[in-house]
Amino acid sequence: MLMLLAIDFVGILILFNLNHWLIADAVATDLLLTWKLALILGMTFLYFYLMDLYTFDSPFGQLGMLERSFIAIALTGISIALLVYLIGPGFIGGFVGRGVLAASLIMVWLWSLGFRYVANLWFVEQRSQIHWLVIVDDDPDQFFADFRKDFSAETVLLLTEDGSLPANMETNASTRLAGAWSDLDQVIAQTPVSGVIVTSLEQVPDQLVSRLMDIRIHGTRIYRLSDFYEQYLSRVPIFHLSPQWLTTAHGFELIHNRIGLRFKRYVDVLIALLAGLIALPLMVATATLILLSSGTPLLYRQTRTGENNQPFTCYKFRTMVASAEADGAQYAQVNDPRLIPFGRYLRKYRLDELPQLWNVLKGEMSFIGPRPERPEFIQNLEKAIPYYNLRHTVKPGITGWAQVMYGYGDTESDAAQKLQYDLFYVKNYSLLLDISILIKSIKVILFGTGR
Repeated sequence: MLMLLAIDFVGILILFNLNHWLIADAVATDLLLTWKLALILGMTFLYFYLMDLYTFDSPFGQLGMLERSFIAIALTGISIALLVYLIGPGFIGGFVGRGVLAASLIMVWLWSLGFRYVANLWFVEQRSQIHWLVIVDDDPDQFFADFRKDFSAETVLLLTEDGSLPANMETNASTRLAGAWSDLDQVIAQTPVSGVIVTSLEQVPDQLVSRLMDIRIHGTRIYRLSDFYEQYLSRVPIFHLSPQWLTTAHGFELIHNRIGLRFKRYVDVLIALLAGLIALPLMVATATLILLSSGTPLLYRQTRTGENNQPFTCYKFRTMVASAEADGAQYAQVNDPRLIPFGRYLRKYRLDELPQLWNVLKGEMSFIGPRPERPEFIQNLEKAIPYYNLRHTVKPGITGWAQVMYGYGDTESDAAQKLQYDLFYVKNYSLLLDISILIKSIKVILFGTGR
């Protein structure tokens, strides 16, 4: 933390002076060590701290470093602008002019972000020294599959009831058996662990719960499986949830917060109008391209399931031949032969979804939310995937947490993984999370990482 503070402090001093010299063509006699710069320093440190940029173990699991640092710098600029509005232009005059302020904040953002990425690379290299202790009372296959994928460099130590592995559980170089539940104190004394993960507390004896309480009081973090998934994997583990947990779990404000829903609706309309105006030339060009390459129709109308299981007509630019579903509804495929010329690029850069701005204006969709699914697929998915119907408690979205974190999927397994991200969004909805999704969506569009 002290290293990152020092980097930010030095960066602000150097960059504000550099920009003052470049813009004002003069060197500040006091090197900008004024109360104004001290106030800017304080604001920057405050917002960086609030966005958890002075630690790599962030509770903002859903927000990447890029998003958090951008939000912190934006809040700094907005706060200074409000002070200028309240106090008057003289507040920002002198050495810290508007041009110097704007250029410096952008450069400070890039400076701090660059150093944090370098520091994060070092932190990743140290992850081989990180150990997680998992108290197993069943066979959480999906958990270990997810863990090995996202924490491949870290070590997982297992404690089972009798010190033996379940019949179908396998260990590898990063996952090994450490003993029985009764060996908890001995294992922690021998191996410093980053935290203890309890796959389920329902079957754990009271004596072990008491030991876990003592361990937590003495500084070791204890996680329920669902909490670990949310904080470190940014999703909800649907195969390890119980109706009791869903009944009492915190969050899910997006479902019953009327004020929040109304605010979200206002933001949806504003974004749809602005995006529609900005993208109008692009939509005309896309429609012309489809017309010249494959004729009409230009739009593809498809029934999708919306909020509260209500059907609606979803609009997209047509990317497939008109007879693509002559044999019935089917998932799109990688390198789908039914695609029209340029159809793959329309999908890759999400241009085919621009007409859905009309669905947003009509109130059938939100700009951000779970992807609307087709009724033909939902019946089978609800039978195979637990809690699948919960994604229909909110309006579907053009983009969403599952879309930017997992991408396109055409199998039942993909649908299950995406549901975990969708439920995370429904449970943890916030303005910050929406901002993060917007930023990630822009990255998907610019770099063509869509399907």
